[in-house]
Amino acid sequence: MAVFLVNVTMTNKESTLKLQNKTRIQFNSNPDLQLKFRIRRILHSAGYAALNAIRIEVHRSEVYLEGTVTSYFMKQMAQELIMTVDEVKKAHNFLTVDSTGQQPEEKLILDHARSVEYHL
Repeated sequence: MAVFLVNVTMTNKESTLKLQNKTRIQFNSNPDLQLKFRIRRILHSAGYAALNAIRIEVHRSEVYLEGTVTSYFMKQMAQELIMTVDEVKKAHNFLTVDSTGQQPEEKLILDHARSVEYHL
């Protein structure tokens, strides 16, 4: 049977979990920061590289999205994904669309499917 000594130290905004007198996990008790990290994970898990580059700010459960995406689809996708989070009161979508540099990711997938079809 293993025995672990756990000590939680509370400071002004940050907390540290110590396991056997070694710092293992640092977390912030600020709900806005926790929400920001949760939204970041949701956008990342969607599988679109354009969503990973979005800047996210959270203030009193209101989410601000900033940055550039490759299509209006990506802009809407980001907003829809964050609105699925219960803690989000309001979303401010300041994303801009720039399709001049690179084709949208969903378009690349469709073009790839067509090219495979034509080569068969």
